[in-house]
Amino acid sequence: MNKKLKNALTITGALTVAAAAVYGLNVLDEKKDKKRYIQSGRLVEVRGRKMHVYTCGEGANTIVMVTGMGTPTPSVDFMPLIEKLSHSYRVAVPEPFGYGYSDKTSEPRTVSNMVNEMREGLRKAGVFPPYVLCGHAMGGIATLYWASHYPREVAAVIGIDTTLPSQGAQFTCSPIMKPLMRAMTFLSRITPIRFLIKAGAMDSQLAPYTGGRSELLPVVRSHAAAAKTSYGPDSELFALPESCAEVAGLNYPASCPTLMLVSSESCDQVRQTPGSLDWLGEHERIAMHSSQGKCVLLEGGHYLHHTASEAIAAEVLSFVPPEEAQTPRLKRLFSAKQGEIK
Repeated sequence: MNKKLKNALTITGALTVAAAAVYGLNVLDEKKDKKRYIQSGRLVEVRGRKMHVYTCGEGANTIVMVTGMGTPTPSVDFMPLIEKLSHSYRVAVPEPFGYGYSDKTSEPRTVSNMVNEMREGLRKAGVFPPYVLCGHAMGGIATLYWASHYPREVAAVIGIDTTLPSQGAQFTCSPIMKPLMRAMTFLSRITPIRFLIKAGAMDSQLAPYTGGRSELLPVVRSHAAAAKTSYGPDSELFALPESCAEVAGLNYPASCPTLMLVSSESCDQVRQTPGSLDWLGEHERIAMHSSQGKCVLLEGGHYLHHTASEAIAAEVLSFVPPEEAQTPRLKRLFSAKQGEIK
């Protein structure tokens, strides 16, 4: 046998064995982490997989928090706001498949699939409509789809610097990107990226997602590492143009109280982009379609619930008063919607 060919085969064999060994270690470590880091909510079966639904607090009104794209552990990320609201409301955070403690999935990550999975997960966790939907970023696309297609389930909507349907074109990927990103995901499965993340290589990026609890950083690291080796985030990214198209032209029902909270820093960033849209104005338009609409500009960055949770909570308490302070009109709205649930 040619010496060069023999050397090439030897190197290829060694690399294959090493990749298989790393892949096995990645799978084993992920299984260990599932036992090491126990979820704080309920795991319910949805379409043959386990979805994590975190709940806390008490109140006549149930606020359902819907995460944006790429948040490692939504039930932890929303914690600064949850702590401010759970004294007055029941709060639920359904973690979509591929996020947090929920299983991964091969189902397309379109907005229709994700919303219907969350609806099923909430019901199986004993959290029933009507809901006050609170979506951050891409979670706003989900709340718009939800309120438009299932209006009887939605008592009110709160948007935290939400993505706009008109932004769909911005997420269009070139034909080469899809196979390239899938190849990168595959490579992450056979390389020690998982262990580098868990060792702290991404701590500066992950620390803001701990909800201010540094002791939860290992959990967030683990979930971020799991996402890196999953096709779920890629699928969600590729589906963004389709998801935005699904809600293009839709509005929240005129009878649905709608509160839009907009980041001042996002306004500044968008304003600096030539030919950009009016970030504040577009959110005002969304809110004003409702007969009970309101749009508020808050100081802070895109993740307002990290840095402006007190201001958000104050706006929510004023807009959707707890049971003992509900305005008669809002109380009738909740009662009417509750009666419509089949």
